[in-house]
Amino acid sequence: MGTVSNRTDGFGAQFQTLIYGIVILENKGETYYHTPIESMAHNYDNDSEFLNKIEELMNIKNNYKCITDASNVKVYNYVNLINIFEKSMNMYLSSPSLTNIKMNFWKNKERDFFKNNKLNVAVHIRRENKYDITLDPSRICPLVYYFNLINKIREKYKNNDKKLLFHIYSQNNINNYKRYDNSDLCFHLNENLSDSFIGLVAADILITSKSSFSYVAAILSDGEIYYTPFWHPPSKNWIVCN
Repeated sequence: MGTVSNRTDGFGAQFQTLIYGIVILENKGETYYHTPIESMAHNYDNDSEFLNKIEELMNIKNNYKCITDASNVKVYNYVNLINIFEKSMNMYLSSPSLTNIKMNFWKNKERDFFKNNKLNVAVHIRRENKYDITLDPSRICPLVYYFNLINKIREKYKNNDKKLLFHIYSQNNINNYKRYDNSDLCFHLNENLSDSFIGLVAADILITSKSSFSYVAAILSDGEIYYTPFWHPPSKNWIVCN
């Protein structure tokens, strides 16, 4: 039996390594024990309930054994878990453990998140904010990158029975998008973490950014994934973008 070492960075990175830990332990025949999240970056509103809301969003604590003291279980270093999982990523992504994590994620959520009978495309556009003072500039793709992909999807699905609706998830200013404005775009700028993440996972099609936030959404998604390359590798089933 084991748990995952604590992190202090953002939601995407922490959820990602918890998923990796659960899948790796269960594939070894071990039991995963969940220890509460103790710290997480990007609590923009200083919400005293932030960590509780994160736990409800991940919905791990409600479906796995929980402990507050990890002294009697093996604590797996998250860096090692990343290396192990991503060396055999396609095997782990097709495992019953991952299927169960996805099922548990949706237990306390509405799967028909958008409720619009359209072909919903979620686009995660990573942008700098005042909390990302050390963000690597190479992780910021220009807007034209995303809108070139949007145009490719428009062309690919132009004859689809359902109309396309592109949901832009970002921390950004609406004025930055004036040149791209179109009736098939819906902007979710600076919205709360939970709604944004559920939208990414629920979408029929997801365009990721160079971010663990949308990367872990892609892992949980049953949709078509357009993967923006960065240091975490793609699944064999994802469409790798340039």
